[in-house]
Amino acid sequence: MEFRPISSYVLKVASRCNLNCSYCYMYNLADKSYQQQPAIMSEEIVHATLTRVREHAIKKNLKTVRLIFHGGEPLLASPDFYRKFVRAARQILAPEASALFSMQTNATLISPEWLELFLELNIAFGISLDGPAEINDLNRVDHQGNGSYLRVVEAIRMVRSDQRFDSLGRKALTVINLQSDPLLVYEHFRSLGFREIDFLFPDGTYDAPPPAVTVGGTDAPYADWLIPIFDQWFEKSDSTFSIRTFKNIIRLILGSERSTENIGGRKGRVVVIETDGGIEPVSALKACGEGFTKAGLNVLNSAIDDVYDAPLFKEYLAGPECLSQECASCPIVTVCGGGYLPHRYKSENGFDNPSIFCRDLTKLIRHIQAKVMEALPIGFRSQLGSSKQTGPTREMQPALSGKL
Repeated sequence: MEFRPISSYVLKVASRCNLNCSYCYMYNLADKSYQQQPAIMSEEIVHATLTRVREHAIKKNLKTVRLIFHGGEPLLASPDFYRKFVRAARQILAPEASALFSMQTNATLISPEWLELFLELNIAFGISLDGPAEINDLNRVDHQGNGSYLRVVEAIRMVRSDQRFDSLGRKALTVINLQSDPLLVYEHFRSLGFREIDFLFPDGTYDAPPPAVTVGGTDAPYADWLIPIFDQWFEKSDSTFSIRTFKNIIRLILGSERSTENIGGRKGRVVVIETDGGIEPVSALKACGEGFTKAGLNVLNSAIDDVYDAPLFKEYLAGPECLSQECASCPIVTVCGGGYLPHRYKSENGFDNPSIFCRDLTKLIRHIQAKVMEALPIGFRSQLGSSKQTGPTREMQPALSGKL
């Protein structure tokens, strides 16, 4: 089996968080290993990490790598930490490779000083928010139970008040809450000035299903929530507001080979580096059990290439080559890709299952496929009548260019 080079690194620079979100895979699902890890990544681990990244980049002939600051909450590390980190990265990686820096933050600690630092170091950032205050503050609360919405919106206003920050902080991640009105949530994000959003399924497994998901049931509540948003977004064809999941699905229907880990089944190209230097696969796998992501690898004594021999990494990095038989024979597998690896887990047979969100993914993809086909000129549709493909060929993509 051939694995792809590791080109992106999620750096858990802080293993604690100032929020206590109820659905968080780090703190409130099956794994509590963060309690044994340093609160902040040390200078020794930073330098060892960058040295390992450089070695791998040279070996795999990678000229650019992505370094993604994450947590916990990455802003619990100091501004001085980031200045030293970026300086070290530029010194250690050069001249063979360069780094693109980004961050995912809950935004509650953002200040004008932080924004100036992001600009100085060219660190793009995404903001986590679940919608209007009454929805966001159901789950995204601090350790005293206070909602985070007002602090996040204040940060968003700071970003919007200065055009210099335009290219750095206009992306949002939101976890779907079925108690909310989907169109209200959609319009709320538009009103806040975001340019891109990704709606995430809450993490869960067959052993601990996400809210409203019944193993063996027939409903698809998350698809039912997303479809009204898709219909409105697709109808508006607004190029200034992107919804990542929908764009990915449309591209895949059109025959694109571009995919992500949760839609399309792309082979993994990401590893996580914990504050203690541990090298781990995607962190959402922590939902599968205590210590589940611990692979016995550490930047102090392991090369990045060692992940190719670790069993859990092999499963993650293989992408569509390790799907269940049910997924492999599914007519929409080239679009779905089997869904996100953590969502396939069951303790009795590991990942040899469809996603726990299989019904939702199927319903959503079929709905989007129908809308895409309807938007094509009649001549193109007739050409597809005898085709066995999931969707249109690449030659037909210009017909939908306005939707992408």
